[in-house]
Amino acid sequence: MLTVTYSIVALELEQKKARWTFSSLQKYIRNSIRNFRAAGGVDSEQLVKRISQFEQYCQRRRMAVFLIPVLRKCTHEADALLDELEKLNAASVTLVKSLQQRLQLALTKGAAMIEELCASLEQCCLNFCQRLSREEELVKLAERVIPNEAWFGLATIFLSEQASKSRTPMLIMFDDED
Repeated sequence: MLTVTYSIVALELEQKKARWTFSSLQKYIRNSIRNFRAAGGVDSEQLVKRISQFEQYCQRRRMAVFLIPVLRKCTHEADALLDELEKLNAASVTLVKSLQQRLQLALTKGAAMIEELCASLEQCCLNFCQRLSREEELVKLAERVIPNEAWFGLATIFLSEQASKSRTPMLIMFDDED
């Protein structure tokens, strides 16, 4: 039972970190949107880089790497939620890829493209938010349907991962603009 509790707490803490990081990114995106609309300067490369980093971070979390594969093996009860998450993940990847192109167009074509770019940025935020919410539902479902022996395996992986992280410096994305 302790391994189940540890694993769930580890997943929930990671989810809280993702929410905090997303909140910081969302603030940065909203400031960028205001600057675009006010014809102010925006470092478009930095904006796309931050969004891309968050997407990559989401893909490397325990949720994506460990929990989802275990859920797919353990139960079909999570299939609808997992399919929805898969679609949200694919949409995120597509949005991030298209943002670079839209930013370049907006910078070369001017105001006509700014609103389209801002709408894409807002859609990107909405997508990330929906994805994080659905992942939180997934953790609750996982707690109920994953057998104890699978939780033991997850806890072992998480503890091993934590031990290796404690030996290496951690990189944190800071929000340097408000």
